[in-house]
Amino acid sequence: MSLAIDVDKVEAVLLADGWHLVAEKSFDLDAYEFHHEKSFILKGGEVEGVPSTGAAWKEADGSRVYCPITAIQAVRIRS
Repeated sequence: MSLAIDVDKVEAVLLADGWHLVAEKSFDLDAYEFHHEKSFILKGGEVEGVPSTGAAWKEADGSRVYCPITAIQAVRIRS
């Protein structure tokens, strides 16, 4: 059995502080990296314990959330 999750249908993400609503089908997965002034400070996977994949989405108030994939406890999708 596969738990295939359609990222375009993710409407909420559960983090340690509770559920976060995803606005405008903005949920996405990509490389997790920090950078400053066009130079990378840290790329995921370069340091033990820092995952190479992260998630990002826009919330209803326009703020953006970025987190390592390991911070996600669950996602809720619309059917």
